[in-house]
Amino acid sequence: MSTEVWVGTAGETGAGETDARRSSDANANANADGVDLHLHSHHSDGVLAPAQVVDLAAKASVRLLALTDHDTVAGLEETRAQCNARGITTVPGVELSAAWHAQTVHVLGFDFDPANPALQKYLTDVQVQRRERLREIARRLDRKRIAGVQHSATELVAEIEASQTVITRTHLARALVAAGAARSIGEAFKRFLGRGAPGHVGSTYPSLASAVECLKAAGGVAVLAHPLRYTLSAGARRKMLEEFRAAGGSGIEVVCGNARAHVDGLVQLARRFGLDGSVGSDFHDPQIPWNPPGRLAKLPASVSPVWRHFRLPN
Repeated sequence: MSTEVWVGTAGETGAGETDARRSSDANANANADGVDLHLHSHHSDGVLAPAQVVDLAAKASVRLLALTDHDTVAGLEETRAQCNARGITTVPGVELSAAWHAQTVHVLGFDFDPANPALQKYLTDVQVQRRERLREIARRLDRKRIAGVQHSATELVAEIEASQTVITRTHLARALVAAGAARSIGEAFKRFLGRGAPGHVGSTYPSLASAVECLKAAGGVAVLAHPLRYTLSAGARRKMLEEFRAAGGSGIEVVCGNARAHVDGLVQLARRFGLDGSVGSDFHDPQIPWNPPGRLAKLPASVSPVWRHFRLPN
């Protein structure tokens, strides 16, 4: 891959460009190592600034990356600047929250125009839904009066909103840990936020097809994140992938973090539905040791890399 740093967006080359202007399969396969297309910063539920995420990726010899914060593109410019400084190629990325038959799912978007009006509306709408959901969670927790916590959950959420564009349940879980209500984020979800807990509130995200269509309208590539993480039967998962492909989805995340035992099964799903494969660490926090940036299994050769669709330098 060329050492020239470049960020491809539909705004630069046009959302309707032909495949001839996309990078070749040969070039894409040459970059099968050194790729991480699933990274989070403090603009969503990560803990580091985008530049710090890029620095960690550089130490792991990553050569192609995408910052994929939940429902925001706020960190993309900082990512681009630091990638330029580090000699790393980057494309715009995002992780959209969506729903399939009441199941929350995540759709990774790559190489799109961040300023696209349809995408911006999608992001704004979901951010509003996230705020409303967390406020309702706080009200429910306050009615239960969490023992030993000095501040109400409503106060905790207000503090989160004051410092974050995109607020998530993970932010509230961290606040509950800091307040002494739980010993870990996992415990906070189990006791207060997860399904069956007193603060559980279901999500109302747009449909999976809407997320894919939005990314396509912005000239981007849609990838279903960590397909085996959703609570679905095998048949339901296959139906979801059928609908994802029909809506215009291009790939699934075949390699995600350290879940190497799942790779073979995901390869089979990708091949069955004619989908490309993506790789990503799903990095959030350097204190979590099992998914650091760039430490990933190689994408199996039997699956075409989704980055073959990216507008990369030849």
